Order: sequence, then C-alpha cells, then structure tokens
Amino acid sequence: MYFIGFNSGDLEDTVQDWVVENELDGDEDQWDEEEWGFFSELSFKIFNEDIFDEVEETSIQTDIKSTNKNINKFVELALENGDVYFNEKKEVIESEEWKQKAESSENYTISICECSTD
Repeated sequence: MYFIGFNSGDLEDTVQDWVVENELDGDEDQWDEEEWGFFSELSFKIFNEDIFDEVEETSIQTDIKSTNKNINKFVELALENGDVYFNEKKEVIESEEWKQKAESSENYTISICECSTD
C-alpha cells in the first residue's frame, strides 16, 4: 500500500496507526504477527529511476520538494498509486483534495511511503 503525505513530515507512526486501525481491527500485535513493514525503496522506482534525482530517501519514506524538476511526475505517480492520502495535520483526505493542494501550493513537500505485510 502506498501512503502519500502533503507537508506531513515523518509518516512512520501515522501509517502504522492507520494500518492497525483500518487493516488489523485495532490489534497492534498483528503488526508484528503479520510482519507489516515499510519498503526501503518505493516499488515504482524500478520503472521511474530517472526521476529520482534530488529526493530524500530514508528507510521509511521518500520526500520530494516542490522545487524538484520532476515534481509533476511524482504528483502523477502519487495519484496513480496512492491508497491513503494525508494532509499537513496527518489527517486522512481524499485524493482529489490532496491533488488540489499540490496544484495550488507553491512551496511544499510530498512524502511517499510503501507499507505491506511481508
């Protein structure tokens, strides 16, 4: 699953909380039992390696600033692949609202992480 943030900063706890609540019926123990975890690289990077210049990649998420020359492609990929979108308050929003934020803002960072069972 792809989780997409808009000026949301670190998504690790937010995503883990969302997964526990929405995928694991609130059972935190299932996170470990089902071996949920974050991808160190986004799966779609394999097919889009050329746009990953000037991004910050951690072992949890990839952050792309609006000044990145490939920001429009990242927005497009986020909209094509995203499962859950977060605003700057780490609240879940619809993809259309997320898209409007990206289209109407000048200075922002999008964060993308991928998380699933092993």
